[in-house]
Amino acid sequence: MKLFNSAINGLFDLLFWPFSALPPIWVLTIVSVASGVLMLWIFGRISDQDSIRTIRDRIRGNLIAVRLFGDDIGLLFRLQGRLLWDNVVFLKYALLPLLVMFIPVLLIIVQLNLRFAAEPLVPGQSTLLKVTTREAGTIASGVTLEAPEGIVVETPGVRVSSQREVSWRIRTDREGEFDLRLLAGGDEVVKQLRVGGGWGAVSTLRTGKSFFEKLLYPGEAPIPGSAIQSIEVVHEPLPLELFGFPMNWLFFFFVVSILAGFAFRRALGVEI
Repeated sequence: MKLFNSAINGLFDLLFWPFSALPPIWVLTIVSVASGVLMLWIFGRISDQDSIRTIRDRIRGNLIAVRLFGDDIGLLFRLQGRLLWDNVVFLKYALLPLLVMFIPVLLIIVQLNLRFAAEPLVPGQSTLLKVTTREAGTIASGVTLEAPEGIVVETPGVRVSSQREVSWRIRTDREGEFDLRLLAGGDEVVKQLRVGGGWGAVSTLRTGKSFFEKLLYPGEAPIPGSAIQSIEVVHEPLPLELFGFPMNWLFFFFVVSILAGFAFRRALGVEI
């Protein structure tokens, strides 16, 4: 998983590099449009386009018949049944392409989450650092935080044994990249912290919990077998605005990518 995440991170770093000077909302727009076109192309190459066109034409014909013969109740029910069946058949042809598309869509969403979900900390900002251990007994034996110069630990660790969690309030004094060292049960785990530098990849969580969680948070190498299960730094959401209106990055991505897919379907000759 470490090598896989590193390779995917490097690929997306390269793809994002030409746009690093642009405001994040416009970069997200470019990526969303490109993703929509890519998913459309994949759907067109994998799906049985001839069968889908036949079904779509049949659905359109039955819809026209519903309008023309809507006063014939018997015929109307038969047309409704045909429409329902044709939609089921269409889903059969679309299911495999959608399952294949799920893989690149998931990877794209993970990388967008890394870059557009959280705002880097700024000098003078205070936030919470939360450590979760694998065993509740580790909390009792002690979890220690060692902060480098430039990071101030403002409070002692607050322990919540029932949640296997210890939290500190920390403050950033200057811009830079820092390594926070956590010691527990004889193990040492490092959490990277980025302060300043504008929008970009921000690792909010380093985890060793599960395969899926390691995939969803690729900003740092997964925690190897350790008494510490995860380390989280609380960040504010990255502010995204389009023409003065605030946007959620995930909602924006789905809406723009779907609209892009519909806009380019005729150019690519894809029936959806």
